[in-house]
Amino acid sequence: MNTGKTKSKKKNSRSLFYRISAWLHLWLGLASGIIIVIICITGITWSFRDEIKDWLNPELKVDYIPGKAMLNPADLYGKAKKLYPDQEISFVWRPTGKAAMVGFGKRNPGFVLHLHPYTGEILRKPSLQKEFDFFEWTLKGHRFLWLPSGFGRPVINYSTFIFFITLLSGLVLWWPKKWTKAMRKQSFSVKWDAKTKRLNYDLHNVFGFYSMIILMVISMTGMYYGLPWFNKFLYFTTSLGKSPQKERQELKNETPYKPENLQGSMYIAWEDAVNKVDAKGYYLSVPKDSTETVSLYLYPSHRRFYDLQSFSYDRNSGRLLANTSAYAGSFEHADFPVKVQKLNYDLHVGSALGGIWGRILYFFITLVGASLPVTGFLVWWFKKKKKTG
Repeated sequence: MNTGKTKSKKKNSRSLFYRISAWLHLWLGLASGIIIVIICITGITWSFRDEIKDWLNPELKVDYIPGKAMLNPADLYGKAKKLYPDQEISFVWRPTGKAAMVGFGKRNPGFVLHLHPYTGEILRKPSLQKEFDFFEWTLKGHRFLWLPSGFGRPVINYSTFIFFITLLSGLVLWWPKKWTKAMRKQSFSVKWDAKTKRLNYDLHNVFGFYSMIILMVISMTGMYYGLPWFNKFLYFTTSLGKSPQKERQELKNETPYKPENLQGSMYIAWEDAVNKVDAKGYYLSVPKDSTETVSLYLYPSHRRFYDLQSFSYDRNSGRLLANTSAYAGSFEHADFPVKVQKLNYDLHVGSALGGIWGRILYFFITLVGASLPVTGFLVWWFKKKKKTG
């Protein structure tokens, strides 16, 4: 007669560490699964927004011309101001490979005038009406789950942290108890002709293992943005025990705000910055009140951001102001922890690993990441069904 002792003994033959890992993997995975699927799918969509927009709007695609100077963004600002004198301009932006954009109002309301960055020709006028932007909508889902930011951001950030834990605990569960030939085959290959239950298990187990490293990188770089304590921990570990330097940016302007001087200050600021950095693109933030400065971000690389450099200038005189932020210096001269910080976004989206090819690789890996909560749920469901059957 089977008293259940044999089964209990077999179950408890695993170490306490393994059993804790199994418990965490199951319940944390079930708790965060839907959110992880949303994070992965919206992340994939956002990552390829530039290529999709290039395909949908070929008239707004403007390649970089080596040796030819782009127009000073102050000139584009002035042209936009003459066309729309009653509109407040918030930025002048030339993403690499695209038309220059003069934005009105807030950062992403859809009120954008598109200009040729080399000639100033008007390529598309703004509608000056609020329009639905699919990619901004996906970004809101990716960052705070379409919920109020104060609530949605922590949900996203700690779900990412939970996903990181499930990846580590999944490695513990995947690790073969004995490295026999049969166990190696089971751990590293999918039995495609197996029944649904076994096939689902292999898809979860094997694909999860092969994608684990990149998914961990994506998780850690995501946590870098959302969890200040992880940000400090990463700097502490990469700098071998140092605390991050407090960033200092001189925001005081020399004299009371003189709006009539703004365009001239922007002109001076641009001429100074491009003498320091060979830029293929830029973002200029227009000061909107008496405390803001002219901020310039220059992009030396096409759709990579690790080597961008930032500069701040007095809005009245165009004088360069002190700035000790991570992006104030060049990537080449930064120490290792700052380089890690600069590389964070490109590591997060995959462009650090070969540009577009790295993002394509991330596309497939992130699809696996989106599938893991689904296949993991089915593994649990099949087991539960067997026990109750």
